[in-house]
Order: sequence, then structure tokens, then C-alpha cells
Amino acid sequence: MPVDCERARRAISERMDGERLSTRLTAAVEHHVADCPACAAFEAGAWKLREAARFEVAPAVPDLVDSIMASVQRERQERAPAHLRLLPGGRARRPLLPGRIRLAPVAAALAVGLVAGSLAVGGPWQRPEGLSVDAAEVTRGVAAAATTLSEYQARFAVTEYHFSPDVPVREFSMNVWFQAPEKFRLDVVDHTQYPSRDMTPTDLELIVKGSSWYSVGPSACPIDVCPPSESVVENRVPFSSTAPAPTDLILPVTSLADADQLSVVGQGSLLGRPAIEVRLPFDRAEPLFPFLSLGGSWRPFFGSDQVDLWLDARSWFPLSYAVYPAPGRDRDEWALRFGLPSESPRQPIFQVVALSVDQAPPADGTFRIPQTKGEKDQGAKPVSIAQASKETGFQPVEPGDVDGLDLYQVVLPPASTPKGEAQQTLITYSKGLAWLKLGETRGWTSNTLYGPVGLQAQEVILANGSVAYYEPATVDHGRRLSIHAAGTDLYVETNLPRDQLLEVAGSLPVTGIPIPATWAVRRSPEGVTERVTLLQAAAEMPFTILLPASQALPAGYEVASAEIVRMHQGAALNVYFQQQDTDLGTEPIRLHEEVAEKLPPASSAAQSEVEVRNVIGRWTPDRNQLEWVEQGVYLSLDAAGLTLADLLAVANSLQPAEGGAP
Repeated sequence: MPVDCERARRAISERMDGERLSTRLTAAVEHHVADCPACAAFEAGAWKLREAARFEVAPAVPDLVDSIMASVQRERQERAPAHLRLLPGGRARRPLLPGRIRLAPVAAALAVGLVAGSLAVGGPWQRPEGLSVDAAEVTRGVAAAATTLSEYQARFAVTEYHFSPDVPVREFSMNVWFQAPEKFRLDVVDHTQYPSRDMTPTDLELIVKGSSWYSVGPSACPIDVCPPSESVVENRVPFSSTAPAPTDLILPVTSLADADQLSVVGQGSLLGRPAIEVRLPFDRAEPLFPFLSLGGSWRPFFGSDQVDLWLDARSWFPLSYAVYPAPGRDRDEWALRFGLPSESPRQPIFQVVALSVDQAPPADGTFRIPQTKGEKDQGAKPVSIAQASKETGFQPVEPGDVDGLDLYQVVLPPASTPKGEAQQTLITYSKGLAWLKLGETRGWTSNTLYGPVGLQAQEVILANGSVAYYEPATVDHGRRLSIHAAGTDLYVETNLPRDQLLEVAGSLPVTGIPIPATWAVRRSPEGVTERVTLLQAAAEMPFTILLPASQALPAGYEVASAEIVRMHQGAALNVYFQQQDTDLGTEPIRLHEEVAEKLPPASSAAQSEVEVRNVIGRWTPDRNQLEWVEQGVYLSLDAAGLTLADLLAVANSLQPAEGGAP
């Protein structure tokens, strides 16, 4: 289906306006643009013009912010006097802006000049050669800003593309409020005009007020009419991971924690503020999209899709961010499985744009929790330090340095003894958006580390000489470490940077020691697994173990731990490499080595041959596993979120370990 320049340019314009092209037309346009410099220039210029429109104030257009948002507010009030209430089924929605032409929120904002202020001379943005900010400075700036923020409120316009063939574009407004230390509210209102009244709008509400947590929204379901889901948590543990406040919407502390995983690509001005553009993969930016997991149905995203994020250069607040499809065959095959249309890497598939951002105090009643049935009780009991000591029978350990944070709350987690006796304490500290938790128990009987830390965690030595076991931040948890000491076990968890966590832990008046030998051994029907040092592994394995060169590991990865698996037919070695700051979108890399003359039988239909280290190996994409045999040793590398190219780079750098290190 060949197309000429006129049809190609018309299709480009239609696609930019959110219209869904047929698969054949999309392929024909992409093929034409690839071979036609004039049409490629037309497409690039069209997107540049749109970006310029997004980032330049219209000089003689009236300010319609109040009237637009008043319209939004009236619609919300008509449906719910105080808080969102879900209807059993959906209904057709009226657009965000009245009139004959229906505009997405981003386009509506552009039309009235709401989104941005004037940019520096030279176009809608300046490229990296003119930048004075690097990724490390962005990471430090965001972390520092987290401790100074006390109040916040913002309004956003959200546009989602390719939700379904019948609904190619969806429109939302989103409001966010925050008051330190633990008051947070997120409202998402769906303004989409659905083709059927039976399609449920994705209206969401989340409220956190200290020890209380409330969430309401349609449950995720594969049908049009999704039943409502309402949850209330009382006696919530401070900074709970199971009832969280998704504050990366305000300051992306977790998303931008690792400077190795982002790049600074532009600077300009939005909302009249100097702004910096950073780029990172979607799986790293996932905390910026908490509404995707709060309820309702949303389009899927590929882990390597690109997120372009504009930050206020002074406050580091997100002002605008958009998701662009990743290029490549893997992404195309993934999109085919989800029934998505062809999506160009040059066109956004999801956009969030700030309409207003300020640090004014939220209005009274903003964080009121609605009365509802079916409350869940996390059982946290607020106490003083003295009361905690009296009820547990021990004086809780306190750090000598909390990096400027203030004491927030001391709580006793739910009692776990048959008599209901308290055995654990939790001391929390906070300042602004920054927080730190210190848990302690004197009655730990499990053969594992205390707190949300696994036995494959990295062993670290603190400034006071203590041994601790560290894991990076995830979507569910902050950076954390566990300490086993004589007579006590502790864990420390925080959203502070890794170095600050280690400093706080090093100021604790305890001496951490290596885990007992009984903790290091786990038994199963398949064999016995024992955590060991690399020196122990090198001494025990019947072959020379191989380890990767540190520079060949993906940015941010280091050796975390090693274990020997003793099976009936022999022993195998697993070495784990974990990221240092955040573990978002990827998992630790596992290097497996054991004696074998050939690959094990294939266990997946989707496998292919690949050359690795001058031999023919096997690649299994659904497990992200690379396998091969060399010199009588079977080796494999696997890590969710990494590509074949990533794993091949690690494999090709392997070299004999001498003294436990490469």
C-alpha cells in the first residue's frame, strides 16, 4: 500500500491528533518517511512545532485556567459531594472543554497558553552541549529538596493514547496534595467520552492521613464494567510499604536516585520556571505513575519505553513527562502480543503536564478519610520511647546521627507472642518528604535476617566496624539494611541516599556480626544451599570460577553475594550482582556455574542459538537467560529487565577469579 507525500503528511497529522491509523497505513507511512527526506523533515518539524507550542506562551490569549478547572470541579461535585463514589457501571463522559471540537487536556492547555513560559533564545530547548547540570547534580538536588518540602499542591492534565481500538485517546485531570510528614492525597478524574455507557471511567482517589489510609477506584478487570474497590487501613505503620503514599509524583526521589540510570538532555522553561529535561526508561520511572496500579484499566508499557521528564530547576518538582515507545524488534513483538497498533518512537503514548504547582497549604478537610466499612487494622500502637521500653522490657537502640531528620513516631508493631506481648519496636524519623525507620527486636528466632532484607543481600562494613546486609530500593521498599548483633536484631529503611543510610546505621551503638552459620544454610528436597564468600567458593568448586570485569557490568551493579548449591549429583555456584541505589525494572544478575558437558534440555519453545565466548549458546528471552558450556563447565546468566546485549557483554568479560576476585 504505497502512499505519496500528500497522503503521508495527512496521515502524520492525523496520528499526531490522536487518530488511530490502520496497521497497513501506519506501516506504509513509516516506510515512506524512512525513504523520503522531505516527509521525515515534515514530521520532525511538526513535532518541533508542537513542542514549541507547548513551551511558549500565547501573547494575547486570555487566562482561562480558573474557568477550565471550575468546569472540572463542577463535574466532580455533581458526581460526588465530597469524595469520589463509584457507580456500578460507567457512563458517557463530557469532554474537559465544552464545544464542538474535543481536545485532550494537553492540547486544551496549549490552546490557552497554560503550560509553559518563554524559553531561552535558540528554540524550544537547548541540547546537552549548553547544559550546566549533570545527572549526579539532578540526583543530589532531588534528594536535598525532599528534606525541605513541607506543603504542596498541583494540578495536572493527563492524556493516554491507544487505550483500545474503540477509545484511542483518554483524558484525565489529576490533583495532588501533600503536607509533611504523612498527609497525601491523589485524585484522578476521567473525562473521556466513552462509546458506551457500560464502560467504567477510571476515577481514582487515594488519601493518606498519618495512621489512616483510604483508596477507592474501579477494580482492574478485563471487561468494560469493572466493580468498585474501596479500602481503608487504620493503625497504619508509619511509612508503610503495604499502604504507601506515592510521593514520587511530588519529588521523584526513588525514580531519580541513581545518576547512572538517567541522562540530562535539555533545558528550558515551563510554567514560567527554569526547567531541566531528563530521560530514563519507563521501568525506572514507574514510581511516577502510581495511578496505573491504584485501580481501573490502563494501556500497557514496555520496560524500555523512554520517559522524558521536565523538572523545575529550583524545586525539582515534575512539571511535565511523556512516554515514548522504545525502538526495536523486542518492543514490536511485545506490542503485537498486547494488540497495540504500530507506535512510532517519535510520538508520545502517554503525557502528564502540570497546569499549576505551588507550595501553598492544602485547604482544611483535604485529607479527611471517608467513613466506610471493612477497615483493615495494621495494629501499630503509638507510644513514647519510655513506654516502648516498659512494654517490651528493653531500651530501644537509637542512632547517634539521623542526618538532620526529626523524631516522628515510635510505635509497637502487632504483638506476635501467644500472650500478646510486644517484642518489637519501630522508631521513625522524618523531615519533609524524607523518612527513616528503625526496627528492633530482642526475641528474633527465625533463621533469616530481620526486616524486609533477604539472605542474598550484600554484606557491607559500616563506619563503626559493624557488619550489615544491604538491599537497594524497590517499588515496594526503600533502601534498607539488616544488622545482627549480640542479643538484638535491627533493620533500617529509608528513602535517603545509600551513603546517608550507611552513615545512620554506622552511628548505632551496636556491633553487627556476620550471620550465624545456621542462617547461611537452607535445605530443600533438591539439595542444600549455603551462602559463602567468593574465597570459599573458589576453594570448594572443582573448577576455576569465572567472574565478570567490574566495568562490564551494567551501570550501578556490584557483587552482592555468592552461594553453593550442593545437589545429589554435585555442586553448583551462584553469584549475585545487585544494583547499589534502586532495583527498579531489573533484578539482580545471577551467574550460575557447574560441571557439565552439554546444555540441559530445552525448557521453552521460545529459544534461539547465539554465539557467546566463541561457542554456540542458547538464549531464552522469556527468562532473560543466556546459557553456554565451555571447558566442561555449564554457565548461565539471567536477570529480568536486562537485554541479550547486556548479558553478552557480561559473559564476554568473564575471567578466572584469583583470590576471590576477577
